[in-house]
Amino acid sequence: SSRQTQEFASRRRLLSLGLAAILLLLAGGSYLLWRVIQRELVVARLQTDFVSAVSHEFRTPLTSLRHVTELLEEDDDLPRDRRRSFYEALGRNTERLHRLVESLLDFARMEGGKKSYDLQPVDAGTLAAQVVADFQKNVGPGGVTIDLDVDDPDPLELRADAASLTHALWILLDNAVKYSPERHAVRVSVHRHPAGVAISVRDEGLGIPRHEQKKIFRRFVRGEKANQLGIKGTGLGLAMVSHIVYAHG
Repeated sequence: SSRQTQEFASRRRLLSLGLAAILLLLAGGSYLLWRVIQRELVVARLQTDFVSAVSHEFRTPLTSLRHVTELLEEDDDLPRDRRRSFYEALGRNTERLHRLVESLLDFARMEGGKKSYDLQPVDAGTLAAQVVADFQKNVGPGGVTIDLDVDDPDPLELRADAASLTHALWILLDNAVKYSPERHAVRVSVHRHPAGVAISVRDEGLGIPRHEQKKIFRRFVRGEKANQLGIKGTGLGLAMVSHIVYAHG
């Protein structure tokens, strides 16, 4: 009858709508699952690259330490100047390992929200001058030149955790040298700013393309050009700088 035909058509429409809804749910769920898997694969790859990079960062100073130690053991009658240069090399590489370990521990604390900052009055110019002097000494003779420009003779005071701010500035200097293959000069400036005090590091190296400038502050992320040129790094430096800067407001 006409009524039964209408009921059958109505049921068929409902069944079709139900099947369509199920298919949409399955498609949506499959897409979300695919996105999650892709994201996890990217994270896994970044973590693998990170482990490889950290291993390389450890291997370089350890190789130097072993080599210098062997040279010292081979000859007890080394000239005083040569022996002193070996001790300086041991000191530089030991300090490099120490900074790497502390950086990894610090980053873990930052990510876990357990990093504490002791904000005290600090003269930004004095702090920057000390970091530049220590970094220049660490680079050694024949290395890059660091120019410091403090535009105010009076103290440029800010509230900061001196150790953390020193760490952030050191990371920026290290990056400036690492990504300036031709050893151009690096400039550090400290000046007054409407919001307080600005500390900046400028180099003439590879630069960061505009499309990378936001994501480069995420952990494990490194610039495409750095990877292409085989420049080693952990992908944590700018992420740590970002944490420290935000902690200082």
